[in-house]
Amino acid sequence: MSSARFRSLVQLLLFALSVAPLLPSGALTAQGAGFLLLPIGARSVGTGEAAVADTLGADGVWWNPASLAAMKKSELSLSGSQSFEGTSAAVGYARPSRVLGAIALTANILDYGDQGLTDPNTGAELGTISVRSSIFMASYATAIGDRLRVGLNYKFARLAFTCTGLCGETPQFVGSSSALDVGAQYVLSTTTPITIGAALRQLGPSFQVKDAEQADPLPRTWQVGASARVPSASLDSAGFVVDVMADALGSLAYESLSLRLGTVVTYQSKYSLRGGYTLVEGERGGPALGLGVFLSEGMVLDIARRFDGLSAQAGQAPTYVTLRFLF
Repeated sequence: MSSARFRSLVQLLLFALSVAPLLPSGALTAQGAGFLLLPIGARSVGTGEAAVADTLGADGVWWNPASLAAMKKSELSLSGSQSFEGTSAAVGYARPSRVLGAIALTANILDYGDQGLTDPNTGAELGTISVRSSIFMASYATAIGDRLRVGLNYKFARLAFTCTGLCGETPQFVGSSSALDVGAQYVLSTTTPITIGAALRQLGPSFQVKDAEQADPLPRTWQVGASARVPSASLDSAGFVVDVMADALGSLAYESLSLRLGTVVTYQSKYSLRGGYTLVEGERGGPALGLGVFLSEGMVLDIARRFDGLSAQAGQAPTYVTLRFLF
């Protein structure tokens, strides 16, 4: 991370904390715990984050915990990304059971980067400033009948702004909170396979930094959508499967709505090409592309890139990579 970008991030974080008590609740939703809104997993990014009705294995818990109930095999997922915000690393393990339901344990750490602290008079290095966020999550899902799936996440989120060395009066803080996500998926009884999905995320107490007066409400969101398989005898005979997805995402705290559209073209169950578009006000809207390849029996590599306004500012499109092991 460049020094200029790091200083901008630090200034933004400090400004958000200093003015938080003066802002209406709606304006606070993306302050301290805004990292909870960042996408995780290459497959969901490749389809424009239209993921609430999709089945994404261990990575599905970040969007809809109910999707775990559709899993047939256990999965270990390793994900990494490089974006405007920083470098992210995630790991997830999910295990399905026909009798007890599916469970998953996942975690993500986002490193915004380190920056040296120097003496303004002599230029001597005094210490190091670090900003990191982390999310730890436990999930459970089960099927009710043949068509309905329900799921629940419990998550703990933490943001740390720390300084080591001769830091003097350099501000430091650690903010944290816990929250619940709830979700459901329902498979319609139609000739064409169609799944409806819905999720509520970040339901919990405010994100507390120092005391109750400096606590930010969590960015509570709802997401609803559908996924469908395109019926085509000619595609089937050629070994192709085409799935399309469409989602709407909004906030429970303030008026905001974004639309996500995605599609996946799979060939012989081994190669997948993904495309998507996020329709949202501001610089985060834009297209995304992804690719998935079965490297060997039980091992899959997924790669995705997102192209938006922030990408142009950073000079590079955010890249997401996921390696999955099925067993």
